[in-house]
Amino acid sequence: MNTVDALWILIQSQTKAVRKALLKRILAEENLSKNEEKNQKTLVKDSLSRAFSELHAGEVHHNARQLFEE
Repeated sequence: MNTVDALWILIQSQTKAVRKALLKRILAEENLSKNEEKNQKTLVKDSLSRAFSELHAGEVHHNARQLFEE
């Protein structure tokens, strides 16, 4: 028997309230993961948009290490 089957049997033997609580937690975790992924995509998109805007405006930074130096 694999781990998933063993967990499934364990979950099925729980009360309806416990199964419902487990489902709620699993869905909440999945939504959190999706939100984190969305945030990362937004950061990358914003960063690329800024880089292309600077490129088109002629503000090319040839040495990326100097971008954040004062």
